[in-house]
Amino acid sequence: MAGTKKYATRLTQGAFAVALCLGTQASAQAYDQLYVFGDSLSDTGNIGRWTFDSNTHQLYDEILANNIGTTLKPSSQGGLNYAEGGGVAVPGLDSDYTTQDQVKSYLASTGGKADPDGLYIHWIGGNDLAAAALNPLNALDIATNSATQAASQVNDLLKAGAGTVIVPTVPNIGLTPVLMEGIIQVGLLPVQQQALEAAYQYLNAQNTPDAAARTEAIHNALAAAAAEGSGIPLVQDVIAKGLAAAYDALKDVAGGLTDTYNTTEDIALAKTGGNIARVDINGLFNEVIADPALYGFANTAGTACPVGTSASECTSNLPGFDSSKAFLFADHFHPTPQAHALIAEYMQSVLNGPLEATALNKGSLALARNTQGILDSRYQQLRTQDNDAGTFGMFGGYAGQSADSKINPSLGDGSLTSNSLNVGMDYQMTDRWMMGLMISGSDDKQDPTDHYSYRTRGWMATAFTGVKIAENGWINGDVHYGSLNYDDINRSIKLGPTTRTERGETDGKQIGGRVTAGWDFPILPVLKTGPVAQYSWDYSSIEGYSEKGNNSTSMRFGDQTSHSQIGALGWRLNAELGIVNPYAQVTYDRQFGDKTYTATGAIKSTRTHFSRTTGEQDDDWVDMTVGANVQITHSISAFAAVSQTTGLDSGEQTSYNAGISARF
Repeated sequence: MAGTKKYATRLTQGAFAVALCLGTQASAQAYDQLYVFGDSLSDTGNIGRWTFDSNTHQLYDEILANNIGTTLKPSSQGGLNYAEGGGVAVPGLDSDYTTQDQVKSYLASTGGKADPDGLYIHWIGGNDLAAAALNPLNALDIATNSATQAASQVNDLLKAGAGTVIVPTVPNIGLTPVLMEGIIQVGLLPVQQQALEAAYQYLNAQNTPDAAARTEAIHNALAAAAAEGSGIPLVQDVIAKGLAAAYDALKDVAGGLTDTYNTTEDIALAKTGGNIARVDINGLFNEVIADPALYGFANTAGTACPVGTSASECTSNLPGFDSSKAFLFADHFHPTPQAHALIAEYMQSVLNGPLEATALNKGSLALARNTQGILDSRYQQLRTQDNDAGTFGMFGGYAGQSADSKINPSLGDGSLTSNSLNVGMDYQMTDRWMMGLMISGSDDKQDPTDHYSYRTRGWMATAFTGVKIAENGWINGDVHYGSLNYDDINRSIKLGPTTRTERGETDGKQIGGRVTAGWDFPILPVLKTGPVAQYSWDYSSIEGYSEKGNNSTSMRFGDQTSHSQIGALGWRLNAELGIVNPYAQVTYDRQFGDKTYTATGAIKSTRTHFSRTTGEQDDDWVDMTVGANVQITHSISAFAAVSQTTGLDSGEQTSYNAGISARF
């Protein structure tokens, strides 16, 4: 937003004219660096730093830079923040600073190539809207042209190879204190300084618990200002009512211009395409004004800094600085450090959204892994039984797994715990050939990150077969199909002292299969050992979904797919002791399928979208299994196994199963 004091008065003068013109009466992706283009909201020192105590408090973009493990310095000091206080989108709007020049300067320094692994912020428009208000006959044209050109600059970055570009909406200039200041400066010109001081003295003393209380407080502050214009109560009342009516009318005009700018830019960005992370700062500020206490604010109308003091020059040690409560605004146009921190938290939550959604892929694989685990125990049991052709078997049991989850270091650690109940039957077609079918069901609660959880409910059907080769060899094969429902997806967003939860649900499908072969060399009458090899594949798809809320944080996510291909080589040891038949197996596993997961996302109120891709997942590990079959009677037996995976950077993974079977 504007970095110069002249906009404080001229914004409202122009806004009065706009009101008249419109027929309203005057009495009424992991990123390696952060690159920033914008105005005083983002400037960290090229022209100034627009919040109080700015040497000790970080601006929102500096917080985001820290989140990706880097620091943000002004371009004038050799850094990557090109934002300048007073900046506008295009030349000719009463400013020497434009994001057009900022983007050109950056691309010129890189030979026209943008960093593909960088995160970019392009936030401009507040001063453009102020300039539009100063030109009422062309206000809409100025707003739409600036918005269109801002989108074109984003397109220039994307065409040059930029990674993800954050493009925030412009907050409603009609909700900034500068509007009230301008009303007083125009309406009470002879005593404007005394009137301003009287208005802010009243306004700063109030709490504004909601939007209605905020408007009432501003009307009363205008009445306090009117008292400085006349000593006659009747005249004071007339002036106060005129100022309040003018304020209400101009607030609507300014809000309309803001909406025009944001909508125009959104439409142009959608035509541009590319990896655009649109974030609704305007919506967020409206939510804060509607319920400020929820976000840690007490006053959304006044200013912490003394009257007439720019946030770039303001410290909490200045005479007249108000530290009595938590303000949304530092000065008449710029947010406080607390508001900057809120903006950073909000932006980070939007950026993290698609990354968190990739965790659904883990849930889609869990049921298949459980199914395969209990089926391996059944295979092992059948190999120790000398079933004749025509033997019919039934089995059932429980399978589960527990694993650490590390999608991305910035998201924190989580856990995945899955459970399934399984029931199956098999038939011995010949002395050497068996076929069967198993049905599995699950109902699991997953917590893959600190801020993301979901419930997976699903079923899976598996057809399997086994063939004995010669005296000591065997081959097993199975294929499966599953249907999954994610009906309790919760994404938590920290916003100041409060945590908001967005909820969603979606469905998924999975298909896969595997082939396993081994050879058992007898080394003792009761002991066999030999190699084992396996190849498995899984393909899962998850439908996109929209979160159920209609907030600034509510997002939608696109369809996801994942493809796993795992090859394994290992060695087995089997003991056939009669009643108890233990075994052990060690395999080296290698992932030849997807090593990353990608999801697209966007806030629901925008037409654009962006994608995030996880870091590379583990592609090789060692799996160790121990288990046993217990022959309870000639017809009844039990089985159990535990597997432990080691060598995973993402943490421990343990699988387990147990069941009982009968043959007829």
